[in-house]
Amino acid sequence: MKKFIPLISLCFLFSFDVLAQVDSSIFNFRKHIINSEALDESREYWVSLPMNYSDTAQYPVIYVFDAEWRFDLVRNIEYDLAGNRKIPAHIIVGIPHVEMEVKRAIDLTFGHSRMEYDGDPVDSTWFNASNSGGAHKFYQYLKEELITDVDKNYSTNTDRILVGHSYGGYFAAYLLTMDHPFTALQIYDPSIWYGNGEVTNNLKKKSTPNKKVNIYISYQIDPVFHGDKIKEFISEIETHNNFKLNHIERKNETHNSLFMISFLEGIQWLYK
Repeated sequence: MKKFIPLISLCFLFSFDVLAQVDSSIFNFRKHIINSEALDESREYWVSLPMNYSDTAQYPVIYVFDAEWRFDLVRNIEYDLAGNRKIPAHIIVGIPHVEMEVKRAIDLTFGHSRMEYDGDPVDSTWFNASNSGGAHKFYQYLKEELITDVDKNYSTNTDRILVGHSYGGYFAAYLLTMDHPFTALQIYDPSIWYGNGEVTNNLKKKSTPNKKVNIYISYQIDPVFHGDKIKEFISEIETHNNFKLNHIERKNETHNSLFMISFLEGIQWLYK
């Protein structure tokens, strides 16, 4: 047994030395708290920095809704792609929601829908001020407070990518008629059905800001009403010359399962 001790010790020392040199930023993330005037409450956001982050460089930023579910997945995929030079390195900002089961829908919806995802009509007991319709305030927080704080604390450039799934995708789509700060929108199986397609109707009625936006839409078509509303939205986007669009129907994925493949392919499409 004594003969193996020096070898084991040598291996241990070698391993420790290698690990000590590894930049561990991918394994850690930073939490920030904003005392939001727009929302009249404190909100948290999470930041994952690129490997070998430097204040002398400037980085694009990926903003991710539903951070409780999606932040770790996004940063690990991004880290692998950037490490293999498939995409540039990004700062990743995770946006969680206070009281996830309640505040998420309030944060991400702009009104109170009278339609469900399958096309069935609903009354005010289903969507009301207690569980929806706070997105205008949340957008003010996002644009004027959160992004401002990120730009103040980190070395960013002007490229901002918003990743939204479901209600988050609806929120991202809604921004197309607004003077929003994003250069790219990653929209995954968006709830375009909400408000009986109000996002599409807004695009038809309102002039969009003359701003180039890269839009990647990944979706599935179950139930039919949900899928039809997304297709109507895509058709409307295609009439606007300032939008660069790529869209794909995921026939072998569900509403929840398509997120991973959507981000993996969508973020690479952005840089092709």
